[in-house]
Amino acid sequence: MLAGIVRKIALSDRDSTPVKLIALTGFSILVTLFINYLLAEQITPDQYGSWRLFLMIASFSGFLHFGFADGININWIFSDQSDWQISAKRDFAYFFIQQTVLYGIVVLVLHSQLVPQIKISLTNSICLANQILLQNSIGLIQSYFNRAQKFYHGAVLSLVGQITFCLGILLYRAGYMATIDLILLSNIQLVVVVIPMVYLLSREIEQRPVMDFRDFHFKKFFYAFRKSVGLGFPILLTGLLFLGFQNIDKLLVSRYYPATEFGYYAFASALLNVVLTLVVSVSNFLMQKMALNYKVIDVYYDKSVKVVSVLFSILLISIIPLQWIANKLIPTYSTSTLYLAYLAGSIGPYILIQLIQFSIFKILQKQKIFLMISILVFSLITAIMWLLVSNRVSLTTIAFVSALMSYSWYTVSDILLCFIRPELKCKQIERYLYVVMTAFLYLFIVFIDSL
Repeated sequence: MLAGIVRKIALSDRDSTPVKLIALTGFSILVTLFINYLLAEQITPDQYGSWRLFLMIASFSGFLHFGFADGININWIFSDQSDWQISAKRDFAYFFIQQTVLYGIVVLVLHSQLVPQIKISLTNSICLANQILLQNSIGLIQSYFNRAQKFYHGAVLSLVGQITFCLGILLYRAGYMATIDLILLSNIQLVVVVIPMVYLLSREIEQRPVMDFRDFHFKKFFYAFRKSVGLGFPILLTGLLFLGFQNIDKLLVSRYYPATEFGYYAFASALLNVVLTLVVSVSNFLMQKMALNYKVIDVYYDKSVKVVSVLFSILLISIIPLQWIANKLIPTYSTSTLYLAYLAGSIGPYILIQLIQFSIFKILQKQKIFLMISILVFSLITAIMWLLVSNRVSLTTIAFVSALMSYSWYTVSDILLCFIRPELKCKQIERYLYVVMTAFLYLFIVFIDSL
């Protein structure tokens, strides 16, 4: 039944895709806000911080496919309709073989004494390995759906997973469970998402050519793996750098500041990440449009920057009422509301950098030059953030500097993109006006918040 609902939504008018994605994501935002409201009443900031740290570490799961999934996605994007669908079944088979082997290695390394510095229980090591395997699988399956222009599959099923997580908290609150394990519940949430995803995928590829024993020959597998990793590894590295930039402040705060302070900081970040999903869902749609119309990428890129800037401005304007609502509903985490305005400044540049990364790597095939720039910028940002946390500056200062650094990275990335595609210089000033508008709005919100 669930798969039928997903297919029905996916068959709707494609021209209304952004509106429907916003509607689905908007409902997802409400569910996630409700989850955070429930968690604020049920667990301490220390416990919340530990759970968010687990999710943060698991978010780097892409490293454990070594760019294999990114390379597969590149092949799908630049192959014609028949070629990419013919190879999809074999691609998924190879990917799941690789992930199964790595799953066992992760559990062994985390639970054994091979790395004595890492002390983790068998249960938590299995949960972390589960999270990595499930996230990587969901990511590749969603890439297939995006290539097939079925953007709704992931949005609908992710919402179902969130509702499942919410039900788990409600059962604990009602007394049906003696304790609540948020890490295990996060695993269950992804399982609920991946099962119907695999079913829908199987229906999509069941008519593709049947694999035979020769497809599983080691040489054939190794050739496909080497080819995809060669394409995808630079993309993976830059993606991890981008992810690291999003989380470097939180990782350093978790290391140098008390657990309770990190819990408040992580809670504020989580509230903003909820809203970030709205911008991400629209930007993902825009990026797919750019991939399908790469000859006029300048038109789609200019439009994308404007759309993201407008959505980001709406988010910034909503920060002050969001702070008021959070203070009323979750007074336990009133300290977190202090960080909302400062942390919000990074969201717009994050998405714009993601757009540039996608357009350069997956469309223009300029992996090495963008990777070099990303390493230099990330190294500089990490050094600055480390100096701040090692001197125990206030968390609002860390969040503010992080936002300013995100704008600087966007500027460098956009200049690089204009160098690679000179036709994008025509509306460069216009794009910067939109971005500068969001920067001034952010500074104004911070000023109001500091009064």
